[in-house]
Amino acid sequence: MIITDLACDYKIINGLMIDGTGSPGRAADICIKDGDIVAVEPGCKYNARAVIDATGMIVTPGLIDCHSHTDATIRLNPGAESTVYQGVTTEIVGNCGNTIAPITEATLRNNPGTGFGDKPPEITTFAGMLVDIERMGTSINLAWLAGHNTIRAAAGVTGETATDDELSAMEAHLAEALEAGAIGFSTGLEFEPGRLCKTDELAYLLRTVKQYDGIYASHIRNRDARVLEAVDEFIDLMRGSGVRGQLSHMNMRYNTGAPERAFDTIIEKMYAARSDGYELLADMTPLQYGIGSGTGILPAWFTGMSNTDQLAVLADPARREGLRSDTDRYWRFMYNGEWDRVLVQSAAAAPEINGMAFNDIAALWGKPPWDCYCEILIKSLEQSGGIGGIVLIAKLFTEAHLRETIAHPLYCLAADGYSTLDHGPLAQKTAFPLHYMGMAHFLAHHVKIGTLTLETAVHKMTGMPASHFRLGKRGLLKAGYRADVAVIDYDNLQTPSAFGDPARYTEGVSHVFVGGVPVVSNGKHTDARPGINITFPPS
Repeated sequence: MIITDLACDYKIINGLMIDGTGSPGRAADICIKDGDIVAVEPGCKYNARAVIDATGMIVTPGLIDCHSHTDATIRLNPGAESTVYQGVTTEIVGNCGNTIAPITEATLRNNPGTGFGDKPPEITTFAGMLVDIERMGTSINLAWLAGHNTIRAAAGVTGETATDDELSAMEAHLAEALEAGAIGFSTGLEFEPGRLCKTDELAYLLRTVKQYDGIYASHIRNRDARVLEAVDEFIDLMRGSGVRGQLSHMNMRYNTGAPERAFDTIIEKMYAARSDGYELLADMTPLQYGIGSGTGILPAWFTGMSNTDQLAVLADPARREGLRSDTDRYWRFMYNGEWDRVLVQSAAAAPEINGMAFNDIAALWGKPPWDCYCEILIKSLEQSGGIGGIVLIAKLFTEAHLRETIAHPLYCLAADGYSTLDHGPLAQKTAFPLHYMGMAHFLAHHVKIGTLTLETAVHKMTGMPASHFRLGKRGLLKAGYRADVAVIDYDNLQTPSAFGDPARYTEGVSHVFVGGVPVVSNGKHTDARPGINITFPPS
């Protein structure tokens, strides 16, 4: 039925609508009023305050990055320029066990000087953090996971086994976050301090997640020689607690000892869990290159030391060599000497090497790559008060594995990066093109080379994650849904190259609406901040 007696705020006409369901694109006008989509139909007769002619363009739901770390940068970049310019309207943050709250005295005592900010965060609750973000205002929606590493640090847990009092403290922090509206719980089991925990600790905490119908997203313990055990632990925790699950960036790094047919076996395990009624998906990133912790290769005996003791180890040639011999973990190719695969994204204590590969750093500093790595640790300890803020980039995946995971029906699509700017200190700290093009690259590259169809790619970045993560009426172009919408000049969509100038935004996204408010208009950021914290149950 065509409605003729109603007015709307915006009407998008003449575009090819890709609605987020995976169905073929079709011609339809989209009408927006009071933050919602009120009509989706050809030749809609609504009278609009403003009409956008999308001739030759595609119109999609706003893209949803289901694995983001923008919580680390949002206070420095509330406009979220690098992601908004890609057509992203929602990011799920707090992944890999880390978020920016809760912060306690124990956090600051054990983990000083971490993050992208110029000073340690104030002591705050999860609810207080959400209020701060809302007061500041953002150009994108954020849905928050409560991070296990952050909660563990806030409870003062540093070893393998948490005491009863520490378990109670973690449970209280988690319940506070979920009560405040966190959509679930994340772990980063290759990173401190979560990698030390026992499975029983996670099972204990997931009981609380289940009470709030939250999702469990995990950067699992291992993705090489013991990846199958790590996946089994994750699925067993799902089965034991009954929670929904997300296997974060579920991939295998090449040349690190993964069993033969590991990916096929993992998919079989996922399908088995799903056939038993468990809601389980995974996600994958767009590039062969990925971001990682600069300290992930270090053993627990070293990371558990005081700063003074760590400096003593690094200053002693024999002990430094002993440390090197015990780094066969995480990015195992570093232990094997494949330093040509690794570059530094950000090391606050040595900004001159940000964006440089280790072989080039070795030439610059006149030292072998391992000694350069140790020098970065030393500088960070002396100048930044800790080693937790070092971020590396590495060539992790083969092209064949990348395309296989991106195309698989159980995989959502994600960037695993940060919103950033194309200028200033934040651009220097996030010197990698992924942050400027990660989500758009699925469209600009993977669709165009045939990895997946346009409609499937859009579905994997809109309707699929919106449903799985319970984001409410988002992710589809459908009457009654929130007006998070992107208008994209698909034929002219251009993303920065993987190794070009990293500080360049994606081009070709003409209009972006967040909650019915334009945040990009005619290719320019409007400086509007209509984003909300999507709490659970969703608002």
